[in-house]
Amino acid sequence: MDDRLERIGRGLIPGQKIAVYMLSTRHGHILLAYGERCEAFDLSTISLDEPFQAEFLNFDGTAVTDRIEKYPWLRINISDLKEIVPSN
Repeated sequence: MDDRLERIGRGLIPGQKIAVYMLSTRHGHILLAYGERCEAFDLSTISLDEPFQAEFLNFDGTAVTDRIEKYPWLRINISDLKEIVPSN
């Protein structure tokens, strides 16, 4: 696990806007991040291949949970991420 990303996750405040960059953007290959989404109590996994902006909801020590326009609840393991950039 990336200790730097863990420190960033622990410093985020619920409701804070963040930019999320997947590991694939660092390596330039098809490795994707996977997120769990919840819609109407149906958990399913989606692949994420593009950076996105989100509203931070929670960090449990291994995954960030956030809200984006398309998914109101999205959980992503930080080991799949290159960067989390909080907005000020």
